[in-house]
Amino acid sequence: MHCYAAHLGDCERGPSREHYISKSVLKLAGNTVLVSGFPWQKPGQVIDIGIGSLASKILCGHHNAELSSLDESGRAFLANLKSSFDAALGEGEFSDETFSIAGDKLELWLLKILCGILTVSRASAPEKWIEVLFQRQPFPDRAGIHFFGMPGPAGWYFNLLRVISVPSKQGNIAGAKFGIGGLAVLLAFGKPQFMETEFQSRYRPESLLIHRDSNTKKFDFSWGDHVGEGSVVMRIEEVIEQQDTERRAIVKRDRQ
Repeated sequence: MHCYAAHLGDCERGPSREHYISKSVLKLAGNTVLVSGFPWQKPGQVIDIGIGSLASKILCGHHNAELSSLDESGRAFLANLKSSFDAALGEGEFSDETFSIAGDKLELWLLKILCGILTVSRASAPEKWIEVLFQRQPFPDRAGIHFFGMPGPAGWYFNLLRVISVPSKQGNIAGAKFGIGGLAVLLAFGKPQFMETEFQSRYRPESLLIHRDSNTKKFDFSWGDHVGEGSVVMRIEEVIEQQDTERRAIVKRDRQ
């Protein structure tokens, strides 16, 4: 499999094994992860595999190294989100805390994951996406991260990562929906349109606020030259014990 960024014209150092879902992020789940939906799996199949298996020679050494700094942005966000979620479930103190997140790097990290998954699925990421990923050009106007959901109570499970591609009206891939630690995020190369009128989206928010009782975990996002737009607000109201001992939080996503 050749480097998917070959059209940039500066490949070096030969093929390099790349974790298309960052190894540092996968380690948050342990040495193995449950996976489903890959082209080499049967429909609906869920298997437990070692994190070393989620790698492929999809980039050259030069381009792999060029993207390596994005992995830490994804890991930091998910690690802090996971610790907040664990504290909300009683595994630690849910105290006031603020995290600074490089939103522009997080955005590129999601694009890196999407390009990698498309490549191992024998699909091609559009060349303009790859140019954005390697910062040869910026995201188009209003393209990038949108946090979205439906105001009101909802169950919140901490899933490490889910990716669902989103087609355009022309049948091309226009982006992807991500479940990042239980948050619903859309990476879009166009203005999102939801069939459900009650769904709302917040483009590149200034902050994410997670409340429980009188305490707040705050994630402050920076977006380079872009100024963040409002806040995504979630309020944890209760924790429910499941029969299989798995716990989930009931959260309320406040109207923005």
